[in-house]
This record gives sequence, C-alpha cells and structure tokens, in this order.
Amino acid sequence: MEKYHNIKSFIVTATEYSRNPSETTASVLQRNLNAIKISADLTIFDPGSIILSEFYLSLYNLTKTLESKTSLTWCTLDVLQHVSKNLAARQTLIHTYKFYQVLARLLESNLITEKRIKVLKLLQELTYGIKIHWQEAHIPSLMNILTQWIMQSKEEEIITLSLGILINLCYKNISVIHTLMRTIDAKAFHRMLLKLQSSSVNTRVQCCKILMIMEQESQDIPEKFIFDFVDITFRSLVSALSEKNVLLIQHIVEFFDDIRQNEHTKNALVSCTNYTNYVKNILNQLDIMTDSECAALVIDFFISLMKLKLTEFISLYKYSLKIAIKWIPVDRVSNKALSLIKHILVDSRRTKHLPDLLSEIDLSIIMLALGSEDDVMEETREKRSLEKNLKISELLQLLQELIKIQNFRAQVVQIFTEQSMKKLLKPILENDINSELEWPGNLFQDSSVSMYIYALSFTADLAVQDSDWLRLYSSLIQNKQIQMIIALAVFWGDAEVKQKALLLMSSVGFPQECVSAVSKCMVELEPLVLVQTKTGITSGLTLKQETSFNTSIVRLYSLSQEEQLDDILDKLKEAFNENKFTDITTSAIMELYEYKLSAMRQTERLNQANLEAADNHAIGLQHRLTQIVAESSRLHQLLFHNQQSLEGLKHEKIRLTQKLQKAEIESKKIHQIQKKEIQGLKKIVEDKSKIIEQLSKLEKELNAAVDKIKFFEERNTDLEMQKMSLMNEGRENADKIKELNKLMTKLQDRLAKRDQEIQEKNREIESSQESMAALKQENEGLLRTCRNYEQTIAEKEDSVERMTSELVDLSRMRDMIYHLTAKKKDEKNETT
Repeated sequence: MEKYHNIKSFIVTATEYSRNPSETTASVLQRNLNAIKISADLTIFDPGSIILSEFYLSLYNLTKTLESKTSLTWCTLDVLQHVSKNLAARQTLIHTYKFYQVLARLLESNLITEKRIKVLKLLQELTYGIKIHWQEAHIPSLMNILTQWIMQSKEEEIITLSLGILINLCYKNISVIHTLMRTIDAKAFHRMLLKLQSSSVNTRVQCCKILMIMEQESQDIPEKFIFDFVDITFRSLVSALSEKNVLLIQHIVEFFDDIRQNEHTKNALVSCTNYTNYVKNILNQLDIMTDSECAALVIDFFISLMKLKLTEFISLYKYSLKIAIKWIPVDRVSNKALSLIKHILVDSRRTKHLPDLLSEIDLSIIMLALGSEDDVMEETREKRSLEKNLKISELLQLLQELIKIQNFRAQVVQIFTEQSMKKLLKPILENDINSELEWPGNLFQDSSVSMYIYALSFTADLAVQDSDWLRLYSSLIQNKQIQMIIALAVFWGDAEVKQKALLLMSSVGFPQECVSAVSKCMVELEPLVLVQTKTGITSGLTLKQETSFNTSIVRLYSLSQEEQLDDILDKLKEAFNENKFTDITTSAIMELYEYKLSAMRQTERLNQANLEAADNHAIGLQHRLTQIVAESSRLHQLLFHNQQSLEGLKHEKIRLTQKLQKAEIESKKIHQIQKKEIQGLKKIVEDKSKIIEQLSKLEKELNAAVDKIKFFEERNTDLEMQKMSLMNEGRENADKIKELNKLMTKLQDRLAKRDQEIQEKNREIESSQESMAALKQENEGLLRTCRNYEQTIAEKEDSVERMTSELVDLSRMRDMIYHLTAKKKDEKNETT
C-alpha cells in the first residue's frame, strides 16, 4: 500500500464531507481517521510537502466545523494526539496551523470530566512553546475558562492541566499576560496560586512559574527564594519522575533553564551548595528508568545543570557518562544522550579531568546511533525523519569532539570510514528524484540540512591530517547539491549551523571556485527566501485593511444623535468654564451617559468582531501561505533536480561522444586492416587464377597427349596387322613401341598429379570465397553499428533540446509568479 494512502483518502473524504455532510460520508471519514490513528509510521506526518499541508488544513477545517457532541470530534482529537507524537508535526500544529484556537472552542462547561481532561491534555501539548504576537479574539474567553477552573475546580488533574495551558499561553507572550491581568482579579488569583502551591506537590512549580510570569521582574527575587526554588524543583522532579508525569517534568526543566539563563538568578543558582545529593538521586532514577520521554527530559535537565559549570558536578561525570551510553540504543533518547556525552567531554577538557573518563567511552555502543547497514540503505530510499536527523547530527558532533582526543582519533577513523560518510550523504548526492518520495520536501524546513553541515564539518576536520578524507572532502564540495546545502545553511540555519557553514569556506581544501559556486547558489535561493521573509508584512497589511474596512461600514451614531451629543458637550464645557452646573439638567447628563455607554458597547462589539475576523483571515492566509511556500519549494527543488539531470545528460553526451569518437577511430583502424587483408586476398586470388590458367593449358596438352595415344594405339594395331608381312620393320619398330609405352606411362602419372593439383586449387578457391563473404558481413555489421551510434546521438540531442525547453518554461513560470506576487504587493501598498 502507498505510504500516503490513508492521508489522501482522508483529504478526499473530508472535502466531500464539507460539501455534503451526511451519515455515509461521516462513517467513511471516521474509518479514515481510525486508519490514520493506528498508523505505526510517524514519519508520514513530517511536514513540508503539499499533501501534508492539505492534510493539516483539512484536519483544521474539520475540527473547526464539528460540534463537541459528535463522536467524529473525539476521533479527530485522537488523530491530533497521534500526530503530535511526531516532533516536527507537533511544531507545525502549534505554530503554523494554530490548532489551539479550535480546541479552545471545545472547552464547554457541560463537558464530562473525562472529555474535559482529554481536551486539556491535547491543548497543553499544542500550546507548548507557542508565540502569540498580538491580542487574539479567543484569548480572553479562554483565560476566563482556565482561571475559573483553576479557582473553582476540585479535580487536581484539571487544575494542573489548566495551569499548564495558562503557562504555555503566557510564557514570553506579553499580549497574553496583559489580557490575563485585565481578565482576572489579580489579588484573588495570587492568593489562590499561593494556596495551591502549599497544598499540592504537582502544582508547586507551575504556581511558582505563573507567579513569576505575572510579576515580569525576576531581578527582585531574593536569593532565599531561589534556594527554596531549587529545593522545590528537585523534590517536584523526583515526584514527577515517580509518577511519570511528562508534562510536569517538561515545565520543571523549562522553568529551571529560564532561571539559569537570567543573569541575576543564575548567580544565586551557582551559589547553592546542595546540588550533589539531589543530582545523585535523579541519576539513580535515570539509571533504572524505562520511560523514554521522561529520560530525555531528565538528560536535558542535567545538561542545563552542567551549563552552570559547578565544580561539584565533576565527580558525577563518570556516572553520568555511563548512564548516557546506556540510553544511546533507545531512539527517542539517543540524541539527548549523545548531546550529554558531548557536553561532558567538552567540560572535562576545560577542567582537565578528561583522562578519568576515557575508560567509560565505548565507541561500538556510540555507533549504534547510526543504525545498521540495512537501516542506512532503507534511509537512502526514504526520507529520514526529524528524530533520525537530530540523532545523526549529535553523533557527528560527538565524533568531532572525539577525534580531538589522540587516543580515539584512530578508532573513530577505523569505525567511521569514508564509505560510511558516502552512505550518509548518498541521498543528497543522487541526481535523480527518489521515485518513492512522491512529494519533494520543503527545502527550508528540511532538518537534514543541519545534519549535512555537521557531516561536512566533521569531514573537514579529518581532512586536515588524512589524505583520503581530504580527497573525499574535495570531491564533496565540488558537488552542486552540497554547495546548495551550504547556501541553505547560511540562509536558514541557527547560529551554530551558520557558523559551521561559514567556517567550511575557510577550511583546508575549499577553493575559491567553490566559494563562488556557493554564492551563485545563494543568488538562486534568494527569490524563495524573500517570499518567506515577507510573510509577516503581507499578513499585517491585509489585517489592517480588513479592520479599517469593517470600521468604515458600521456607523456608531446617527446624525441627529451626533448633533444632540455635540450640543450637550458644548453646554457642559460652557458650564464648566463658568461654574454653572446648576443650569444643566440631570436628564441631559444621564442621556449623555447612556450615549457614552452605548457607544462603548457598540465599539467593543465592533472591535471584537473585527478582531475575530482578522484572526480568522490571518489564519487562513497563513494556511494558504504554507501551501504556496510548500508548492514553491517543491517547484524550486524540482527545478534544481532538473538542472542536475541536465548537467548529468550533458556529461553523458560528452561521454558518449568521446566513446563514439573512440569507436570511429577503432572502426577506421579495423577498416584499414580489413582493406589490407582484402588486398592480400585479391593478390592470392590473382595468383590462384594464374595457376588455374596454367592448369588449363596443361589439361589441354594432356588431352592432346591422350589423342596422340589413341592415334598411336590405332597405328600400333595397323602395324601388328602388318607384322607378319613386315617382320623386319616390326623388329625395328619394337624399340619405338617400348619407348612410346614408357612415354604413355609418364603422361598418365603426370595427368593424375594434375588432377590432384586441380582439386587442391578448387578447395583453396572455395575457402578464399568463404573468407571474403565473412569479411563482407563483418564490414556490414560495423557500418550498421556506426549508423546506430549516429541515431543514438541524434536522440540524445533531441532529449537535451526538449529538457532545455521545459527548463525555460519552468523559469518563465517562476518569473511570472514572482512578478504577480510583486504586483499584488504593489497594489496593496497603493491601496494602503
């Protein structure tokens, strides 16, 4: 079955359901959702392709239109829960499609506890790390619901989940914090949080975190509070680990990292002295732990602790290294474990305690992160997942640190050879588009870009001291795909990846020609980069236009109301200036007050409607932009592959031309040799013809001799008849007869020899004729081969011309899209 079969079926069914909702389409849709929900391969949800953009958009529209009472709604939520297990897909659901908005609509007061908890759990996952840059229409109502459940609910799980969602929404989102402060009674909410903090262990860190977020001033926190916070953090972490509460552990780790990054609180954290026992307890739990998600978060927490650079942690490095190596074979923890080992090695080198740890490093276990050879071959046929790319990236960084250690350099080179690097880079080095990957991925959302940069950096380090790796590195950077990867990293990589990419250009074996090639690749990518970077500006202009349009449609007052309000305001102003308020009637004041309240309510309703319309329009534009960017990236990557195919065809044409030239030269040589052989055979035939002529003459002489013999026999008979009468003559002629008999014998022998010679010459003539026929056939075969080569060359030239025309059409299409986009932008700028 095709990889995306269930997703395609869902898209078609969801579209049909949106046009014609019925029980039949609903049942088919539910079957498709169930099939997606039980799919074991999470890589099918990796974003970046057009089909996944359509899938997420269909899922969003379906969730938006369904009511909470239908079973289809909860089946959709199960699918969202399953999709969010894929890290890249979860980020897309949070930041691109903003599913939390449609999920917030399901938080109704009449929901049963089980369903309420289900929605809250999913909402907590899909708001983690969210960025809200402006006040959205649904935020106040969502804040009311969450704070109401926090203050009134008696279910501890609902309170914990509501606090988690509230923290996710407010974390580093100033507009949401302002909305929260306007929505609630701050003092009452503070008292409730303090009460929850003292009564529940599970909500202790969350209450502390939301209090600090609301205060917005962590510089004023006393050191005693930081010491208490450290104690609370470790106790809560131990409790959460025993309960396997992943979301709570996530909040604890994130909150501790925020405190560590703050300069004021970091100094207080460094001054704490009771870390060792806490960390030992957590490491002991990590050693016996079986839950991979909890283990990954604990390792993140330990990496954050290491960044404090406390000397008391050095004694725990050996134990930590042993535990990290143990977790390497586990897929979901492998990249975190490799990162921890890397940080331990770097910090141990800084503190000069590295020799004590070398005995714990086992390269055979570390290389398990790369997978078996079958896994590598499978990855060359299918796109690597985000988790796999992260794991390989961390592995390459760790190996890069290990080759700096003299004892491990030879072992690393022996285990991870040039062939291993070629297999790792094989997907990007292939010219042809993989047939199983129906939709080329988005270049700018491809997690493998960072992994390829780390691979090149690792190769560059080895190339400094190894000639074989230098040859590999030189061949890699000459490749157009690798140059495009470097350009992508410079454009879209994070700070570390950009630094690695720029350092590559100054590395050994990176010539000036390759720097120029990378610059050309950046020029090719620039139009696509400009399309994505202008996203926010375009959306902002559109929202501003829509808001002003709605404001101009609805009129707050009639003309008579405005005149009456102006009169009352003039009277009030005059009375205020002359201190004659007794002349103004109470009814006029009340009437003005009612007008003011009415205007404020009407303005509030209008602003709320405009805000909701703007939110919906912004989400629609963002969804549409995601599809356009995915399509644009697909076309750009298709163009890129076509260019590579064209270059490959050019090289193939040159190779075939050279091969044809060699074949022509060889054919000419063979023709000359055969020509000489034919001339030699002609000479042999001429010699044989002369011999045949001589034999013909001898045959004629022989026939004449036979006639003479007959004549002599007749004459001999006549002489015998005359013998009696001519006895004397007979004696004289007896000697002559003897001599004639001898002559006849000689002639017969000579005639027999002539017959044998004639037969041998006939056989030689036949063999010569057969050789001539074979040579003629071989000559005809060579001529046909030459004609076939000429026909193949003509077909290749036609193919090159056809591909060139298609490339020109695609380039024109891209230019048209760019001009249309620029034209629309100019029109929008003119309208604003």
